[in-house]
Amino acid sequence: MKKELLFAFTAFFFMSLSAITGAYALEKEEVETVIYNNKLDYFHDGTLETIQLKGIAAKEDKKSFKELALEVYDSTGTKKSAQIEGGYHPTLQMVDIDKSKNQAMLLKVLTDEKGSNAANYLYTFAHKELKELALPELPGITSEFKADYKAELTIEGLKTYSFNLVERKERYEKLGIYRKGQLNEPTEMMVQPYSSLTTMIYHHKPAFKGKQKICGVADSDTIAYMETIWTRSNNKWKLEKIKMKEISKKL
Repeated sequence: MKKELLFAFTAFFFMSLSAITGAYALEKEEVETVIYNNKLDYFHDGTLETIQLKGIAAKEDKKSFKELALEVYDSTGTKKSAQIEGGYHPTLQMVDIDKSKNQAMLLKVLTDEKGSNAANYLYTFAHKELKELALPELPGITSEFKADYKAELTIEGLKTYSFNLVERKERYEKLGIYRKGQLNEPTEMMVQPYSSLTTMIYHHKPAFKGKQKICGVADSDTIAYMETIWTRSNNKWKLEKIKMKEISKKL
């Protein structure tokens, strides 16, 4: 009996050890991929810095990265790094944001596989410190649905935009947003983060062009796209232009 118990215990021990080893092996299978690698004279002092974007693929979805890291090595090999939230198709671009000698790093990570939403990040390596810069942002935005299937969006100190949503009448009535054209309860629109943030030249100056989606009752309920152009000087963003494109859509 004792021999049988000893045999069973020994078998259980080796099975457990095998399971632990297997789990460890799975963890070891995680491979870090270098997505972007660039050597450049960032400070224009004759030495090279290395900029890398690395990622670890998600096990459940090989098309996405569960972790991302921006790493910058100076000429002595000293590393500065920043952890970035994972996602799909990450890209890194060196950009000039204010006509300075030192460029910034613009990162874009899609937050869904379709590419309809994205997260954008902007970093600099000034004074050999990796620092995240705030993206250009509009002042306070307020929005509300109005009676008779209308809506308004106000950008504080700038302009109020009006939208005719009568084409969505049937859908909004079914959802209980309206009852015979009257609003059931206060309802706001949603202004999404930048789905696109690209560089351009505006009046001979480096600039960013941003695109944001304005939604109604759901992400798929696109009411308009808002495009903005920004320049930067003295560490501050300046809004140069804004354009609103209303979407006519029957839901």
